[in-house]
Amino acid sequence: MKKILALSAILAVGSTQVFAANDLESAFKESKIMGQFRAFYIDRDYNTAFSKNDRSAFAIGGKFGFETAAVNGLKFGIMAYTTNAINPNRTNDDGTPNLHMDPSLFGKDRKGVTYIGQLYLNYSYKNTNVKIGRQEINTPMAGMDDARMLPNLFEGVVITNKDLPKTTLIGAHFWNMAYGTFANAYSACSYLGIQSGYGCGGYSSLNQGLAKYDTGNFMNMGKQAIGKSNAGVTVLAAIYEGIPNLKLQAWDYYAWDMMNILYLQGDYTLNLSNIKTTVSAQYINETNVGDNVKKVFGKEVGANLFGAKINFNIPTSVVQNFNLYAAYSTTGSDTDKVLNGGLITPWGGTPGFVQGTVTRLGYVADTTAWKVGTSFDIIKGLNLHLAYSYFNVGSKAKYASTTHDASETNWDLTWKCRLIKNLEVRARGIYTWNFVPGQNFTEYRLIANYNF
Repeated sequence: MKKILALSAILAVGSTQVFAANDLESAFKESKIMGQFRAFYIDRDYNTAFSKNDRSAFAIGGKFGFETAAVNGLKFGIMAYTTNAINPNRTNDDGTPNLHMDPSLFGKDRKGVTYIGQLYLNYSYKNTNVKIGRQEINTPMAGMDDARMLPNLFEGVVITNKDLPKTTLIGAHFWNMAYGTFANAYSACSYLGIQSGYGCGGYSSLNQGLAKYDTGNFMNMGKQAIGKSNAGVTVLAAIYEGIPNLKLQAWDYYAWDMMNILYLQGDYTLNLSNIKTTVSAQYINETNVGDNVKKVFGKEVGANLFGAKINFNIPTSVVQNFNLYAAYSTTGSDTDKVLNGGLITPWGGTPGFVQGTVTRLGYVADTTAWKVGTSFDIIKGLNLHLAYSYFNVGSKAKYASTTHDASETNWDLTWKCRLIKNLEVRARGIYTWNFVPGQNFTEYRLIANYNF
């Protein structure tokens, strides 16, 4: 927070003509109220051997704030985030948290939370935009992962430039981040969580248990990742679309005294017999930087993932926007590296082409995975997505003690209400098999989002 105030002061001093009194007044008069109201119900039932873990919850909340109008390119924004239980059984008779209350909709210890999640200055000049402070970001290896009530949020500076034709250049540095509520679906600082989008959350030892991430608490990037502070994460990226039908992107994340992550992706679109076809490939490489990871886990970082995907958009008179797709991914293994060569993904970035709604085993070492799916509009505004993901988890994976196969089948029905503008309702069904050997569960969700 001190860094935000200091940077804000620098911008304010350097923009004396921007914030004349009457301009500041008009900026607030023309500001816009914005946000999202969210209601979320979730119910998970395990197979008989694990039925003691059955859980469910209902929460309401969302985000609410405002952004001023731009004055000479400069504007200010603030956003509060909140989640609150609508559940009479959220605690036991002795006041302790009810362990059958799903933790992924709430903060630490299954409690409701409210906090300032965005607080930023945004400056635009010609083809350059600079945003400083607490903010939402979505990049391949660091992002919101907005899969439950509240998303991950980041504190830093992002500079975007589009001076070059068909090219977007991005430079950023993040010093802090706050986990959203989805982190609490994982045991804090667990091998599974670290390879599924969430790190140690400030803890210095493994397996702290469910509902132990401090949702909304902005913490140093290194400390969130491995429990050891660092100088943050510096990001450089280039996205190029200058060749017809081709999109190329390269991202580099330099996590000081931790690791370097290179992410590459290419997407090429062509027409095959009037079928719009998109072929995509991705590559992730992680290498060690400094000795912080070795101090915590005893080994250095070293991991790779390759993925490929093909999508067919097929014209049909029966339904609209009909898509069929298939994807494949594979990871390497190296027992001399941390997690035996599994990917560390501690900042909410899980861009793999093969992952289920809850099953993210495609990032663990020695794993081959594939996915098939389809989506289409049943009627205008009502979309159905069906998918099946399969994972062959090898013996080198730092996740389960034996080689095993796992799968997830899911459906996702999304309705964009035409009678109430900006209202979206989603229903989801998820059916997992062998999430860990011998563990199966069924999960249903009902989500309503109203944007304003």
